This record gives sequence, C-alpha cells and structure tokens, in this order.
Amino acid sequence: MEIFIEQTLIVSFFQNAFILNLTAFFIKEKAKFWFLTSLLAAVLTLFVPLFALGVAAKILLQFFVATLVISLSFPVKNFAKFFFRLGVFVAFTFIFGGACFAAEQTFGDYPLFIVCLIGLVVFVLSKVLIFYHNRLTRLKAFTYKVVIKANGKAVEESGYLDSGNVLLDNITKSPIILINFEVFKRLYQDISLVSLLAKQNVQKLNCAHYVKINSVGSGSKILAFVADEIQLNGDKVFKNPTLALSFSGFEKSFKANVLLNSQMVFGG
Repeated sequence: MEIFIEQTLIVSFFQNAFILNLTAFFIKEKAKFWFLTSLLAAVLTLFVPLFALGVAAKILLQFFVATLVISLSFPVKNFAKFFFRLGVFVAFTFIFGGACFAAEQTFGDYPLFIVCLIGLVVFVLSKVLIFYHNRLTRLKAFTYKVVIKANGKAVEESGYLDSGNVLLDNITKSPIILINFEVFKRLYQDISLVSLLAKQNVQKLNCAHYVKINSVGSGSKILAFVADEIQLNGDKVFKNPTLALSFSGFEKSFKANVLLNSQMVFGG
C-alpha cells in the first residue's frame, strides 16, 4: 500500500508538472514555484480516493486544485488573464486525462510508470505543436500581400516584413527589398539564371548595380535594380522601389518570396 501511494504521488506530480509547464509555454509566461506547486497538487489529488465523493464533487475538487495551482504559479492582476490561464490549464488536464483513458481502453490496465511515459509523449507533442502554432501566427502577423510592377508586368506574392532588414541602397538612397529568383524570373523571363550568375544581360534592368551586404547576403554583393512600383495589401504604394535579388533561401524561413524592408512600414 505504501509503495502504491508513493507511485501514485510521483505519477501525479509529473502529470501536474507537465501540465503546468505546457500552460506556461502556451501563455508565454514563467510559472513560479512549479516544483512545490506540482507537489502540492499531487498531494491534494492523492486524498480524493479516500472520500466517497460523487462525480460533481470530484469535478469541483479538481477545479479547486487547478485554481490553486494557477493562483500560486502566476500573478493575479486581473480576472481576464486569470480565467484564461485557468482555462488553458484545465484544457491541458483534459488532454492528458483523455490520452491516459484512450491508452487504458486500448491496452487495458498498465503500470503507473506507463502513465508517466504517456504524459511525457503528450507533453513533447503538445510543446512541438504550440511552437509551430506560435511560429505560424507570428509569420502571418507580419506577412503582407505584395504586388510588384516592373518590366511591364505585375507579380503578386507574399512578402514578410523583416525587422532585421534595414538595408539601404547607397545609390538610390532607398530601402532595399529582397526577392528570390522565383519572383525575378516572373518579372524578367528573358534573363536566365546563368546570365545572372555570370553578371550578363543585367543592363536590361532599370538602374542595375551591385550592393554589398553583410546579413542575408553573407558579405557578398547582390544585384539591385529599380522597379516601377510595389503595393502592400492593396493600399500602401511605393514608387520606384529598389529590389535586390537574393539566393540566400530566406523563403524557407519566412514562407515568403519577398523580404520587405522595415522602413517601408515603420519608417526610418
């Protein structure tokens, strides 16, 4: 009986620690005293089977434990944030409980350490999903619909506003917008990749010149030229913008073929 209680306490502690950590990761805050709080929640949960409580009473007790955990782990400054944190914590509690229930229904009874293993798997998968969700949300928030007009053509693409792109052209004195070869070839179909690498036929571009940069271009020189116009989200219009062709592969990181300059939106 003693061993069973100790195992149950350990399993409950790990489950609460996982849930609290995921809650903090999701809401982008740091949980205070997570070890002691998780241990306290585990001890309180341990007493539940000792009382003949109904389903409603058990739910209320679990809700009380969740409220206590959130109150001790995060500062209580306003009710909106408090209930948001509590909702996230309860949601992850149901996810962990659902995973354990599904495993029990599939494989039957299993040792308590398997519960920890299931919790660890759910913890890792949840953290990966939250990470990619936050990343996609962040990318979407800084992604614009871009229309580039040059060489008698209009190309519509997605453009990412990179706060790190503060490049200025010392010739045109304007911000440099980076594009990849996919965008370039749609604007200038008569200039091949081989010609670009050999620095040939670039005289077909308006104000073609080479700019040395030390960030995305890794200190190399990239081809810059002046387009007719660029539009952002159909409202902001920039005449005679300076574009530069980059082979750095930035589109893989930013999910966009155009890397906008921060001065275009925030000013300089």
